[in-house]
Amino acid sequence: MLNHRAVIGALVLLFAAGIFFYPVYSGLLLIGGLIAFGALSYVWKERETKLMCLAAIVLISIFNVGIHGMKFGIDFSGGTRIPVILESPAPDSVMDEMVDTIKKRASAFGLTEVKVKAIGDTQINVEVPSGDPQLIQSVEEVLSHQGVLTGVVDGKAALKGEYVLSGTIQKLPAQYLQGADWGVSFSVTREGAEHFAETVKGKANFPVYMFLDRPTDAIVLITEDEAAANLEAGMPSDAADALEEALKLEGSDIPVHIYEDTYIETLVPATNSTEAILSQELADEVGAQLEARGFVLSIAEEGEIQPMLLFNENTGEVAVEEWKAVGLLSSPVLSPSITTGIPSYGYTISGTAPGTGQEKSINAYEAARSIESILKGGALPIQISVGSRTTIPAPLGEEFLNLSIIGLVLALVAISVLVSVRYRKFNILLPIVLISFSEMVILLSILGSFTIDLAGMAGIIAAIGVGVDAQIVITDELLKKVGSAAERLDNAFAIITTNVTVAVVAMLPLLFSGLVEVIGFAISTILGSLLGLLISRPAYAAIVEDIAKD
Repeated sequence: MLNHRAVIGALVLLFAAGIFFYPVYSGLLLIGGLIAFGALSYVWKERETKLMCLAAIVLISIFNVGIHGMKFGIDFSGGTRIPVILESPAPDSVMDEMVDTIKKRASAFGLTEVKVKAIGDTQINVEVPSGDPQLIQSVEEVLSHQGVLTGVVDGKAALKGEYVLSGTIQKLPAQYLQGADWGVSFSVTREGAEHFAETVKGKANFPVYMFLDRPTDAIVLITEDEAAANLEAGMPSDAADALEEALKLEGSDIPVHIYEDTYIETLVPATNSTEAILSQELADEVGAQLEARGFVLSIAEEGEIQPMLLFNENTGEVAVEEWKAVGLLSSPVLSPSITTGIPSYGYTISGTAPGTGQEKSINAYEAARSIESILKGGALPIQISVGSRTTIPAPLGEEFLNLSIIGLVLALVAISVLVSVRYRKFNILLPIVLISFSEMVILLSILGSFTIDLAGMAGIIAAIGVGVDAQIVITDELLKKVGSAAERLDNAFAIITTNVTVAVVAMLPLLFSGLVEVIGFAISTILGSLLGLLISRPAYAAIVEDIAKD
């Protein structure tokens, strides 16, 4: 038979190791630990187990705060403002739509605080906390995309973003990636499924080029070394054809020019806004000539200009799997089973991530989260560009944060004293204070792994208040003279379970409302309710049961 102490100790080490080696998942790991220890507390009903489970999750929470600290929102620690510049003025209705779309994209970051405000008719300011450089970079990456999804098969648009059902978009677990580093799945409408089935009928083993923000008026200028950067044998003769094939789309082909074989004098822009997509190295060499001929330079970052080419030894052909400079995310091959003309409703976008080990895991997570947030937000009706970030001061500041925490502690002590006086049992005071303080530490650690904003702090205060209320219910029931102690505890937990269910159900509309401003309050309230039901209330009952008997 398993010893509960050994199991709890092993879980503490497991979750602590996960938090140490994978800081980006620390909040999710704490939530997982909360559920795991709650399950143990339910399975092993001994009083010692309940207390050990609470102590274990508190210990892990303190470890998390000590290692990674806590992230605070704009109100408490200041922020970074990222201006989003619209290419053309937007009417009020279009501006409201764009602000709402950006908010939806930001809401995919969970508890992270992001403020979105329209400035006039040509600019939208996005504000994020300054304490998380990774978040700032991720938000800038999300905002740099207009969000137009296109799946191209044999030069025709088989899949469009307008067909995607936003409620079905989700990151794929590792076991479903089939060799990829990250993946995002989604479903489409009936119209989208029928259009896809008709477009791909009879085209088994054709690649589906999945683009996000594919350029519509552009050329690509690339060197042989850049084109074959990932092939050890150099650039095969049919590589140029493969690059051209990947960028074909009815009425909107993107020509690919290999620089060694291209005379700049022969290149002519289709319009006065035709982009020339090239690397910084090539731009330094021929950029001035291209601009003189009427092209608009689009400089791809290092590594993005290089396509990911795959050489098929069986067929002897080269295929383009990924090409970030033109928005090509992946190019899965159509299996014969879905080219029969029968509609299919589920699809997947996947890709690779740079780096090794932990760095690769973090990059894969960020890539999937970015694609997920862009797809959930939908396409913006006007092309945008991201301006230079600026720092904004905290409207409330660190002093207000300190006063909030001090006020929370003092309120907790005052309530506890009043409760102990009410029962005329001052030995109840310490359990109430310890349990409530434990809840506060756990919630601060979980929310601090994401961002603690003003709404999240309000949720923590509400959760502590609900916790004290539940402790009063338990104490009242245990002090009754009717029935056994076990029956009285069952009555108390029936009331608490009902209260938790009502609180969680009441918060669900806020959680899924898409309003970033209230997500922190909703999740902190839900987490506080579940924390009390699974761990802290059973631990409190285990402590005060003997006191009530006395």
